[in-house]
Amino acid sequence: MEQVDVLVIGSGFGGSTAAALLAAEGSSVALVEAAAEWGGSAGKFQRKDFRFPVGATLGMGYERDGIHDKINRRLGIEIEKRPLHTVMNVAIADRVYPYYQNREQFLRMWDAKLPHAAPAIRSFYREVWHIAGLLRRHMVHFPVVPPATFQEAEALLKGFHPAVLRCIPLLQKPLGYVIQKHGLQHEEDFMHFLNGVLLDSMQTEADACSALLGCTALDIYHRGAWYIEGGLYRQIEALVQSCKSNGGTVKKGRRIVGIARSESGLWEAEDHKGGRWQAANVVLNTTAEDAASLLPAEDRAKLSGRLRRKAVAQFQWGAFTMYLALKDTLTEKTPLFHQFLVNPDKQAEAGNHFFVSISAAADSHRAPAGYRTVTVSTHINPDDWKDKTAYDQYAAAIKKAVLAKLETVFPGFTDEAVHMFTAGPLAWQHYTRRTGGKVGGFPQTPDNALYRAISHRSGITGLWLCGDNIFPGAGSIGASSSGVHCARSITGRQPV
Repeated sequence: MEQVDVLVIGSGFGGSTAAALLAAEGSSVALVEAAAEWGGSAGKFQRKDFRFPVGATLGMGYERDGIHDKINRRLGIEIEKRPLHTVMNVAIADRVYPYYQNREQFLRMWDAKLPHAAPAIRSFYREVWHIAGLLRRHMVHFPVVPPATFQEAEALLKGFHPAVLRCIPLLQKPLGYVIQKHGLQHEEDFMHFLNGVLLDSMQTEADACSALLGCTALDIYHRGAWYIEGGLYRQIEALVQSCKSNGGTVKKGRRIVGIARSESGLWEAEDHKGGRWQAANVVLNTTAEDAASLLPAEDRAKLSGRLRRKAVAQFQWGAFTMYLALKDTLTEKTPLFHQFLVNPDKQAEAGNHFFVSISAAADSHRAPAGYRTVTVSTHINPDDWKDKTAYDQYAAAIKKAVLAKLETVFPGFTDEAVHMFTAGPLAWQHYTRRTGGKVGGFPQTPDNALYRAISHRSGITGLWLCGDNIFPGAGSIGASSSGVHCARSITGRQPV
């Protein structure tokens, strides 16, 4: 049996961040991953000469004092990246709205596209960006809401400014409140634009999204959006290597089948190959539902009430993903990221709304010269995919709709495909070990966000939680922040 201070289960952004920071702080750490690749939903797979990022592809938080920048500077990690001046093209039917990183260029785009609504759009974004700027003063210190220790209170107070008090009335408001304040709720294309961006980043649309988190999400692209050479799996692999370099044990292909307290008070875990681990602290980088399933019944009853309730009752999206490798027929100026809403009169899911990530022409980490790889993802309701016949029909319909749209935007593009793979919720469940293939985190509505989110404290001494189900929520930045919270709570020190 291997004995360590901390056993980290799962190597997504939360787990790999926690493991790397704990090892750098001097803890003995074991990082155990069930899959054959690191990263979970941010991992990769390879087919011959082509490498495909599994899920997340667009990098945020790499600007100076961004979340990933702060973590990477603490650990001495360098990531190959390039800034995106056009973050993505957002297509609503046949109308394209470029999402420019530069704020003034972005506002001028709206001036040209929707001149009758331009003054209201400008005032809306000025308020959104101001609120986000106030919140960022807190974010850089990795606060926890509500704070439970001196270190957490200190982190929260460090970002305090009297102007932050204006955010308090928005704590339980949806972003729809701010939209209506500026009279934009009936501006259809603008609402479709906001809905698509927030569905991808916050897992819910604008009317329902937490106002404070929605402002942060709409601001962050303008602080810096990045193309990561190879994909975000390279950030994960750098964190894993940092953990290893600081004396940590890292093992892939080891699925933990159960954890329990021993008579000595230490946690004991067993993997599916019979390996056994003992640790004073366990960090679970899993969904809330899967975290509970690893524990014996008597320990599940000790978990926090919020964790137990949301583990079984809270809706989460699934994903249907397509992976293509094809000859490069694109121009140099083609944006690398695209979001499509094919029919604005239908729901933004299941092939009608999807996100496209294209590898850069010179990115040899993903494709050989003259080729590119493409990842396409769309939100689905995993409950609709439980029947085998329905599963196959949904998959075929989404694939057909996506390819048809891509052909209209990039004629001849998909004809050049040398590889094409698809992954529905069963594939996501198999490779990421997330029950039902639920990915992306909880919808960040006021009922799930901020002080109503699941804490990284499980309610059981020595058992910690991180990942996209845990405060502060969805996305690589949120998941990494939860890993920082675990490291700080375990060591009693601010690790970043």
